Amino acid sequence: MSTGQMSTEEAGPVGPVTSRLVELCVQTRDRLRTPELRDRLDALVTRLSEPRIRVAVGGRMNAGKSTLANALLQERLAATGATETTRLVTWFTHGHQARLRVHRRDGTERVLPLAATGGVGASLDTTDDVAHLTVETPNDALSRYTLIDTPGMDSLSKLDPDSLAALADADAVVYLMPHPGERDVEAIEAVRSWTGDLRLGAANMIGVLSRIDTLSGEDDPWPTARRVADRYAGELRAVLSDVVPVAGLLAETARGPDFGEADARALRALGGAERAAVLRKLRTVQRFRGWEDAPLGADERERLLELLGLHGIRVGLALLDDGRRSAAALLDGLAEHSGLAAVLERIETVFVAGADRLRASAGIAALEHLGWDVPDEVDRRALLALQSDLDRLRLEPALRQVDLAAALVDLEAGRMRLGDEDVARLRDLATGTDDARRLGLPAGAGREEVAAAAAAQIPQWRRLEARPSRVLQRHVRTARELCEHILFASPAGETPTPPSWQARTPSR
Repeated sequence: MSTGQMSTEEAGPVGPVTSRLVELCVQTRDRLRTPELRDRLDALVTRLSEPRIRVAVGGRMNAGKSTLANALLQERLAATGATETTRLVTWFTHGHQARLRVHRRDGTERVLPLAATGGVGASLDTTDDVAHLTVETPNDALSRYTLIDTPGMDSLSKLDPDSLAALADADAVVYLMPHPGERDVEAIEAVRSWTGDLRLGAANMIGVLSRIDTLSGEDDPWPTARRVADRYAGELRAVLSDVVPVAGLLAETARGPDFGEADARALRALGGAERAAVLRKLRTVQRFRGWEDAPLGADERERLLELLGLHGIRVGLALLDDGRRSAAALLDGLAEHSGLAAVLERIETVFVAGADRLRASAGIAALEHLGWDVPDEVDRRALLALQSDLDRLRLEPALRQVDLAAALVDLEAGRMRLGDEDVARLRDLATGTDDARRLGLPAGAGREEVAAAAAAQIPQWRRLEARPSRVLQRHVRTARELCEHILFASPAGETPTPPSWQARTPSR
């Protein structure tokens, strides 16, 4: 199987590091004699070679997974509420026409047209014995990744195997938590230990605090939400790279097609009433629904609840006070107040932009669980050679960037502090697509210039390792080791002259 050559400029999961891992798998597969081992490597090569990264949305029951999926899709495709389809794993992929593939457990499938409105729920009238669904749609949001929506992971008081399998087969996971707790840690660990083609680590998973309006009785839930998210980001560091707060319903409505000028008029009518009375009615759903002399009819009030919820209606009233009165202006404001921008930013910068290193890192972890103790001597030698190749591949700067991605999260959350110049250097190391740009140099910088820049940074990172913060120590050590690797690495046939201090600071 030919993997081809891919420039570091190209975005996507099959970048240079993943391509190298595929080559190692193909070489090893051709040396193996045991059919089962050959089949497992064939499956891994196929998985590693997929052109789009898989991003799964997971969490326990009623966590708001489908609501967030719809916000990411910018249309109501994922089934919400207590329907048959909410209990099915659903894949959303980019396609030239809108259609629904129903995959039965007996291996057969049928293709249905996708309803113009209502998404999956309106298209599927029976679950038969369905294993999962695939929605194909010409949705621009799916041009960069495939989205997987999963059912609740504690259905019938047990972890759902279909959800676990789908999450374990993803490249990255957005895990939703209305109120983080021990069951969430249990579920995340179950995902990571499930036998998928790849092996997920904390760098491949972010958490979303999905219902911030239920965290406190305050009109503005964001101060509490940020404190809770930051606390759990620290407590769940071993299993999640970060925790981001989101108002899920606001995000779904702000990014979707449903909120129109009629809804804006209804909100303006509500805003024209005496504000103190309105806010009293917005304390509970029951009060708002039972409001007898309301400036809106019962149907209009119910629609606003469906689209915005109590918290969203309060946000809408505040936006009206700021002069945002049209539907378009209100939608922009709702999007700003939803917190979804932070999730989109993590998906793009951590998952999509880092797809090559994340997929390669997960692939290496999967190979470590392949089982090296095999009876056939030829197979054993082939696997030992692969292990040596993997040890060398782990030193690739792109794979060290998986660790540095967590450093950027800690930096943004205020869990560690650095000066402006050190922050700039860390961001370059964590996001650069080649050695030159990792060191803040222009693309195409010569080998000597790259080596000099790496040599200059090493003592600066070593100095920071002496600070008392363990979080800081861990991240700057990784930065130093990455600079050392760049310094000592050299193109084939060249041996760079080591600097005079090399003997005093050997590479670890």
